[in-house]
Amino acid sequence: MILRPVHPAAGEAIPVGEPETRERLRELYRRDDGAPGIRLNLVASVDGSARGDDGTSETLSSRADRAVLGAIRAESDVVLVGAATLRAEGYLLPRTARLAVVTASGDLSGASTGGATDADRLLVLGPGSAGARVAETLPTPHTFVELPAGTDGRVDLAVALDALAEVGAPRIVCEGGPALAAELIAAGLVGEVCLSTSPRLVGGGLPVLGGVPHPAIDLELASLLVDDAGGLYARWLVPSAR
Repeated sequence: MILRPVHPAAGEAIPVGEPETRERLRELYRRDDGAPGIRLNLVASVDGSARGDDGTSETLSSRADRAVLGAIRAESDVVLVGAATLRAEGYLLPRTARLAVVTASGDLSGASTGGATDADRLLVLGPGSAGARVAETLPTPHTFVELPAGTDGRVDLAVALDALAEVGAPRIVCEGGPALAAELIAAGLVGEVCLSTSPRLVGGGLPVLGGVPHPAIDLELASLLVDDAGGLYARWLVPSAR
């Protein structure tokens, strides 16, 4: 499979799987020091679903998408996901970054993280009231990062991001799910959206940013790659990020 840069200018083809591919993609996805906000990395069908035929994002992915995913993770300290995503899809710990899960209830029943053994590689962020439930429902070794309780029962995402920076993970990429991604955008905490578009129509599914309205924001296209199967890989900058 081949990736080709087409914006801001046409570039040399990037063969997926070649030894130099990872570093070339890392260069393309490297953020400037001090860039505002965090990064979202999402995959969707052409009709906007974050969920493919199997009920997960797996059938929307491809070798090229996974190569881009690996480069983005390699440029990050931590991969952030919501509890619902961890329960629904499970997550293997990234090879080059830590995994962080945000939860208000602490219920991670059925969540799978593979054969994780290092508690420092898996961070769970939530209010103190959720700690016991996390310990009860997540047998995998993990570190619980206590957050102040929100007045509305929800996690204050700005506080959660600050807590990740305090434990040595300031470069954050959120991989969803849709509800968490939309909340981060609404809170003005996202500086960049990396969106892989799979050349598929799924006829319904799960909107990539969920069903809750979020602000209208004009984005700036920073770069665009295409693969030889029709997949699109866009980097969108969010000018209004904090």
